[in-house]
Amino acid sequence: MGLSAHAWIVALCLVLFPCKALAGGDPPQFILQWGSNGAGEGQFSGPHGIEVDADGNVYVVDTGNNRIQKFTSDGMFLMTWGSLGAGDGQFNHPHGVGIGPKGNLYVSETGNNRVQKFTSDGVFVTKWGSFGDGDGQFRHNHGLAVDSNGNVFVADRNQNRVQKFTSDGTFIMAWGSTGTGDGEFSGTNGVAVDVQDNVFVGDSSPRIQKFTNNGVFITSWGSAGVGDGQFNFPRGLSADELGNVYVADRNLHRMQKFTGVGAFLTKWGSFGSKEGQFNFPYAVRASGDGFVYVADSSNHRVQKFRVTPCPADLDGSGVVDVPDLIALLVAWGTDPAGPPDFDGDGSVAVPDLLLLLANWGPCP
Repeated sequence: MGLSAHAWIVALCLVLFPCKALAGGDPPQFILQWGSNGAGEGQFSGPHGIEVDADGNVYVVDTGNNRIQKFTSDGMFLMTWGSLGAGDGQFNHPHGVGIGPKGNLYVSETGNNRVQKFTSDGVFVTKWGSFGDGDGQFRHNHGLAVDSNGNVFVADRNQNRVQKFTSDGTFIMAWGSTGTGDGEFSGTNGVAVDVQDNVFVGDSSPRIQKFTNNGVFITSWGSAGVGDGQFNFPRGLSADELGNVYVADRNLHRMQKFTGVGAFLTKWGSFGSKEGQFNFPYAVRASGDGFVYVADSSNHRVQKFRVTPCPADLDGSGVVDVPDLIALLVAWGTDPAGPPDFDGDGSVAVPDLLLLLANWGPCP
């Protein structure tokens, strides 16, 4: 089977050059938005968290209204639950949200210093946490993420640590202390878990730190500033199915996208209320099907973007097929700047092949 000239060009570009378009360097495309300031269905008061389930439903942490709202992927209102209080199913300044492998929803509550677990339809399951500095206690807990085994990671912000729990709230471990060294924090904000169950933590230093699932430091990136890869309060984090990391750079009113090892890919957004602009974005969530949702807090809305129509479409033909497979195989074992090293681990190997095959066929 011969290799076409087009495929050869793509393969050489991937191996030898930092091809921006192929590496996911193009800013995402605005798709739609929904929400306005208020307490009615589909309205928000400073949303601080967002999550997407396996069916594409979108859950928004409506922080100022102390509730969770559930929508379709196109912003159609489905249901809501919650009110101000400390009872089961009530909230006091909810922040982070995550979905477990069985579809259960976990919500991190700052005001009640706890985590609550619900079914996807808002039925209360269990809760854990209280104010304090012991195991399983919190002081201003912010972000939350869940790994493939159902373990829950909570950013315990004012104690400069991350705590790890089982899916029913049993304490497993914690890591972190005050400082700017590796594995130290100056206010833990957002937390995310990638497809390999690595843990990413947003630190007010400001920077992003990457750890193994058990808290072993891997790498970090970022500094204070307005340049590419710099931050001013990195608040929300999310990892997509290819291992890329999205950061809601709150005080700079923008999103930034990186590989899983911190290489800058692209950015988008500026201060404002127009399409693609932001006013203190608090949370970002990659949905796993080529889209990213942003909780645009002070604009009291959700914005949806298309990151790329098909991440594994290396030659831009609109279909993931043989030329894309050949391009990946030609780059096998190398460390290109972007795809086909989809998971960002520094080499093109079996996980990247599996991700390409999982996207086989016409792009959505």
